[in-house]
Amino acid sequence: MNDHELLIGSTTRALELVRDDSGRALYQVVEDIPLYKQALTFRQSNWLGGHGRYDFNENEPDLYLEGQSIDTTQPGKVILGPLIYEVKEADDTDLDSAPVCFVWFNATSEWLCATSGKIYRYNVGGSLKWTAATTTVAGVLGLCEHNGVMYASVGAATKYYYSTDGITWTQTDLTDGYSCQMLSAPNADGTANVLWKFKTPNEISSTTDGKTVAAGGVQWSSPAYIGDTSNNITSIFLINDKLMIGRTDELYWYDSNGGVHPQMGDLTHNKSANNFKYIIQWQTSTYFSLIDGLGEITSYDAFDPMGPLTKIDDIGKKGSAVGLASDKDWLYVVMDEGTDSHIYKGREIGSRGGLRWEWCPFVFLSTAACATARVCAHSVTDRRLWFGYGNNTGYIKLSDNPLADSSYRFAPSGWLRMSYYLGTEQYWDKLWQSVVTETAGCSATIKITPKYRKDTDASSTALSAAITTNGTVKTNLTTALSCNKISFEVYLETNNGTTSPQLLFFQARGIEKPEKIRIHEATYKAVSKPSITTTTVRNFLRDGRNSTSLIKFADLRYGQSTAGTDYQWVIIEPGYPKEVEITHEKGRQPELGIQVRMREVSYTIS
Repeated sequence: MNDHELLIGSTTRALELVRDDSGRALYQVVEDIPLYKQALTFRQSNWLGGHGRYDFNENEPDLYLEGQSIDTTQPGKVILGPLIYEVKEADDTDLDSAPVCFVWFNATSEWLCATSGKIYRYNVGGSLKWTAATTTVAGVLGLCEHNGVMYASVGAATKYYYSTDGITWTQTDLTDGYSCQMLSAPNADGTANVLWKFKTPNEISSTTDGKTVAAGGVQWSSPAYIGDTSNNITSIFLINDKLMIGRTDELYWYDSNGGVHPQMGDLTHNKSANNFKYIIQWQTSTYFSLIDGLGEITSYDAFDPMGPLTKIDDIGKKGSAVGLASDKDWLYVVMDEGTDSHIYKGREIGSRGGLRWEWCPFVFLSTAACATARVCAHSVTDRRLWFGYGNNTGYIKLSDNPLADSSYRFAPSGWLRMSYYLGTEQYWDKLWQSVVTETAGCSATIKITPKYRKDTDASSTALSAAITTNGTVKTNLTTALSCNKISFEVYLETNNGTTSPQLLFFQARGIEKPEKIRIHEATYKAVSKPSITTTTVRNFLRDGRNSTSLIKFADLRYGQSTAGTDYQWVIIEPGYPKEVEITHEKGRQPELGIQVRMREVSYTIS
């Protein structure tokens, strides 16, 4: 009587189990447990690597998924990002429109801001507010200082303005007095500093003095034409003392002999009004907006795409640069991500034999629109990052050590979400019971709340009550948490801008419950029968071992059938089948058997 049925390839055979002297079949089902992390722990004590890692990687343990208004640039800790100071007009009303650009006027030691409607001066009479210049200058596209004179470009259809005090502005009467942007830089021969300008779509020219004729102005040179007229110039800037002209479709170098040299021909197929719209020099390289990211040109004229949303995992973030700024140590990038905007703080460091960028989601602008950003040192101890903030301006204070700086102020809240943790296997159940944290600076109103988000969740949920105790603390979860894949989060808040809670160590603790493996161990009779020979049985099972398809297994004793739905998918494990000789009690001949070990491949423990 047959016991089991196997379908290998297109061949189905019924097989009979060998029985011992007591009549018991040589067949058993055993369950095996694979190697796994019984004591389940997720821990992190360094977040310097920045955002952008979706799944936790033990080879890069300092990366995390995302955050908001958070500072991870301090070694071994997470603290709140800086407080935003909003600045309006002197009478506390909004500016006439959104800021277009900022500039420091060296001749008057004043900080200026231009909108599309006016030019403003900061802190007139100690007001710490903006005061509109006496002359109304509308449509400003850029400000540039040259030889103690500030010039305001207002486009290709209206002649530009200039001022020696930032208060009264005079419109030029030079013949070609139209400018979309200006740059004070060496002339083509490198013998003197001149004032360069561009006019859309494709003209550049220079002068030694751009004021009116009566004030000593010198007519602009005959224009050089950069590219064709089908695309616009977006900026002019220097790279390694070379005059560069950025366009929506190309980057050109204009040499001392008037030669025009294209540098990035691939942009012909990647045209964008955002190409080279924003330019900043930082350390030995130049950075610029490029389509919806950024580009870098080093001192060796090597180009590479980069940015806070470039070369990261798919963390659900996409955006465009709407501002660039830098100080001596950091690059600041304003990214419009659709509904909200963030300012990322980043730098490139050597890591594991190479270079990598580390980006921190430093400032959260929410829905406030931004189109410009610039760092200004108002004094040796007062460094600020200014940015457009809707129809007003905002700034944050910059500090090398915010926790020890008495003038620094922290945002009221912020959060950091760590990378998803998988345990040994993503599908296996994880049961979390507690978190261990090391904190500093906490109190009843300055606190850190641990949260979590399963891979099936759209939002985060608190793991426990807020942590208000400093030092190393174990906090039991309100209820045991079961999941397959999880991301942990910390929410920081303070009611005192001079103090931020500090997270120094985070560990979630639990148990992993692995999926069990089910094994069928069977020894089948191999004796010859009229309908099936020993060789046929042996070859049939050997074919099963070598099969590249799954095998159907059915236990006929329980009414199963490979032709129905109540069968198991199995594979024959390595080393099987084996031909074995089964000895019996005295008086019975030894019996030839074929031993197999079959592993279920679709078994799920209930």
